Amino acid sequence: MRKYICVCVVTGLGLIFCGCAGRSTGAEKRVVAESEIAEEESILEDAVSDEEKTGGLFTVSQKGKLREDMPEFTFNLAAYYDSERGTYALQSLDVCNEDIVIQTISIPELSAFGQTYIDDFMQDTLGFSLEDVNFDGYQDIRLFDTSNGNYRQEYIYLVWDPKEEKFEQDKRLNGISLASFDQEKKLIYGMERGSAVSHYYSTYQYIDGEIVEIQYVEEEGLYLSDEEARQFCVAASGKEEAITYEGTWFYQHVMERNESSGELETVSEEYVFSPDEIEGSKMGETLHVDVNSELGQKMKP
Repeated sequence: MRKYICVCVVTGLGLIFCGCAGRSTGAEKRVVAESEIAEEESILEDAVSDEEKTGGLFTVSQKGKLREDMPEFTFNLAAYYDSERGTYALQSLDVCNEDIVIQTISIPELSAFGQTYIDDFMQDTLGFSLEDVNFDGYQDIRLFDTSNGNYRQEYIYLVWDPKEEKFEQDKRLNGISLASFDQEKKLIYGMERGSAVSHYYSTYQYIDGEIVEIQYVEEEGLYLSDEEARQFCVAASGKEEAITYEGTWFYQHVMERNESSGELETVSEEYVFSPDEIEGSKMGETLHVDVNSELGQKMKP
């Protein structure tokens, strides 16, 4: 995917300074003489103030195919730098087939908070990527929107409609925190964080065009003293001699969708011991204790 960044600045004297730098990924590279870069930077530094540099719109352009049998599209993203927040605010996205703009999308009205907050490390892409988010064989647009609290990130999902030949926002995907898309299994994975030791995992699948949660895993850390951990590890392993107890105990609740009822139902509820690792190898075995067992009742917080 080839990318271009173009910046145009109008000074108080009415002069226009423009700079374009080609950027590439993969094996594609564009070499620009160091003297040309130095000369361009010198002109901009001498003639443009910091305020003028960050005040105007600039465009990041990327190219990509939605499918192998389709033409290569150009995606022009216009943004400005929000100097108060130190982030980029994406304003619009033009989808172009050669020199023809086939769709213009206004971004602020699609953003979770009315303005994207894109950090400096994403300035080359402005958070743009192509990914098949509904597993229909067409690449869709995924735009970074903003970080939002505890492990939460917001995205703008624009799904390609082959019949209408345009992109449409799919807000349903915004309900999935930290979504990742498994193209082979056609599953969507999400994760939320409740605390440093509490995490919640969800797996989704498209069923009759709807996004359906088919599995939910809840994991919450347990705090045990060293002696309590040792006793429970010995009891759970069934071994008379002491085994390693250096690791993490946590409560794990697994629910899966019942295809008949369509509801999530509990398939396991356990206390799990995960031993520490040394150089990639676990010090001991992972132990599982059913919450409703005699030992599990003793461990109940």
